[in-house]
Amino acid sequence: MAGRIVRPHGVRGAVVLEPESDLIDRVGPDTTVFLGDGARQRRVASLQPYGKRYLLTLKGVTSREAAEALRGLSLLLELERQSPLPKGVYYRWQIIGLRVLLEDGTELGPVVDVIRTGANDVYEVERHGGRKVLLPAISSVVREIDVDGGVVRVRLPPGLVDPE
Repeated sequence: MAGRIVRPHGVRGAVVLEPESDLIDRVGPDTTVFLGDGARQRRVASLQPYGKRYLLTLKGVTSREAAEALRGLSLLLELERQSPLPKGVYYRWQIIGLRVLLEDGTELGPVVDVIRTGANDVYEVERHGGRKVLLPAISSVVREIDVDGGVVRVRLPPGLVDPE
């Protein structure tokens, strides 16, 4: 899911879109998108940043009433039609839920969020008991990402987190 339509904007059919994943970076003019459960298909007329959200105009949606009917719908992309990501680059949704293992096999817990920072992403890992740990997604810490196997293997710098 690339995003979720929050509400109409103005009277000409534009909507405010809340980004839900990195897939939003693949949306642009003439991109084919799917709404809701994927049954409705539209083409993007324009997508512009709007604070932390986006203003989205879809071809054929030209009134506030038509935009209102889209409120709350998911904006989906067909991944097979998108160009592949470079090696070692993953979508946020591919990382969330992976189990984080130390090099010795000790499990820290699952990745519950990926936080974007200016320099690098940070993986938020939920430890047993609900405590959260923030791991920088840099090559010296994240040693391997195995999406198919469902794990992220990490090497922790001394003092970053206690194993218990």
